[in-house]
Amino acid sequence: MSILFKKGKIGNLTLKNRFVRSATAELLASDDCRVTDQYINAFSRLAKGGVGLIITGNYYVNNIGRSIPRTIIVDKDEIINDLKRVTAVVHENGGKVIAQINHGGRQCNPEIIKETPVAPSQVRDPVSFVKPREMLEIEIEDTINDFAKAAGRIKKAGFDGVQVHAAHGYLVNQFLSGHTNRRKDKWGGSIDNRMRFLVEIYKEIRLVVGPEFPVLIKINSEDFVSGGLTLNEAVLVCKKLDELGINAIEVSGGTPEKGMVTIRGDIPRDLLMRNRSFFERILIRLFEKSIRKHSLFEEAYFLQQAAIIKKEVTAPIITVGGIRNRAVMEDALNSGKADFISMCRPFIRHPNLVNLMEKNEKNPITCTNCNRCTFEMVAHHNPMKCYKSESPA
Repeated sequence: MSILFKKGKIGNLTLKNRFVRSATAELLASDDCRVTDQYINAFSRLAKGGVGLIITGNYYVNNIGRSIPRTIIVDKDEIINDLKRVTAVVHENGGKVIAQINHGGRQCNPEIIKETPVAPSQVRDPVSFVKPREMLEIEIEDTINDFAKAAGRIKKAGFDGVQVHAAHGYLVNQFLSGHTNRRKDKWGGSIDNRMRFLVEIYKEIRLVVGPEFPVLIKINSEDFVSGGLTLNEAVLVCKKLDELGINAIEVSGGTPEKGMVTIRGDIPRDLLMRNRSFFERILIRLFEKSIRKHSLFEEAYFLQQAAIIKKEVTAPIITVGGIRNRAVMEDALNSGKADFISMCRPFIRHPNLVNLMEKNEKNPITCTNCNRCTFEMVAHHNPMKCYKSESPA
């Protein structure tokens, strides 16, 4: 039997195989951020498709933390019954599901949250041109509590664990990064201070959910921007979380400020230019060559960073980032570079991908990294699906 189909463990959670559906912004919730039948159907298909673990995308801990519309907010107990529908359909179909919780920070859209976004420091986002408001210390503490309360609701809804999103330029990553965190108090400066926000989030979550409930982290290995989080700093953060008892670490990298370094592949020009102002079109033309250079696809583009972190921690490592070939997956696990294989775009195209792989030794992944799904969802706020013209049913 291939190692891909051997059981694996995350804390006390046993998974039937080594495949993880990485958190994806589904945009299938209602306009008032509630669960819909369309949302349930998407998770039903994933569970039936055989993936060992599903991680939901972007459950926001409060309204000011929303970066995109039609996503779940877990700031009120009323959402618990909604979310029980999600866990029920996954468990009924033999799957396991973990909820990712997040706060967008300066990447939030003022038109969505109806106020100025908050961040560790007033550093303008060059992608959205938003200049955030620096968080007061009481707001930092309140946000930490919001993460913990959200995790408590996740547990009550029957999820198999919770994942804190600390990557891709969102709020937790903004605190970790020296580029976006220029504070002079205990929340900024040294890496020990910059990781304080994340460490306190973990500690508060653990107090709420208890010692046995799986708590995971998705973290940047590097930000790839000047002054941003480095691999050496990421190792220190992961070692600290490991000491505290984190149950698994998903290793990613990059922020929107660096272009498509997180989700590498093609950049569909028609979608890039759609609904842009004259000024934005000029800027895109000026920087398009650089954007395309940093988005060039390569197989398993964060695997080496994951392997470096794995050597320093005892927690299982989930590797994500452009893994498309069965031989690469098996080698990553057999060589000890990672413990689980996480993918996003291939599962958008084929929710039944794992079943296909288990039945056939050949590689069934037909995702070409065209990124039409990425641009339709993230840039234009359209629902999750494969937008390639010959997309399978």
